[in-house]
Amino acid sequence: MPREYSPTERRNLESVRKLMAPPPGFDPSTLFADDAVWWNGLPRLHAPGAGCEHRGIDAIRAIMGGSSVDRRHLGIDAYDLSTVRYENVIEVVDGDRVVRQQTMYAKTKSGRDYCNVYCFVFEFNADGRIGYLTEHWNTWHADRFLFDQLTP
Repeated sequence: MPREYSPTERRNLESVRKLMAPPPGFDPSTLFADDAVWWNGLPRLHAPGAGCEHRGIDAIRAIMGGSSVDRRHLGIDAYDLSTVRYENVIEVVDGDRVVRQQTMYAKTKSGRDYCNVYCFVFEFNADGRIGYLTEHWNTWHADRFLFDQLTP
């Protein structure tokens, strides 16, 4: 029998679900604290020497909006956010932490089928906003599939 979540755990889980499937007109960056950090291991998403942490709400907004910009002229074939769907979703909640693993499917802006497995670890602050997010995924696959796509 599944355990009953506390009100705080339910709130945190709902925030994660809202981030993954935001309702129309909703700004998902509002789920993050202003000083939040998003760790992402794909080196090409970082400024040189910046490490893997995107610190602060402006950096988080930039990483969230990265796929919405068509950069095919630079050889980057980002996935089309309007085509994203998730399967095999597993969610585990424990106090101020939520772990979500999922398989993401999408079309890229050039029409190719993209698939990758992600695991997110969310840490919520006392105000109920995301304070730290760790994103694990197959960065080797993403790098090879999405970058260096200019045809000679």
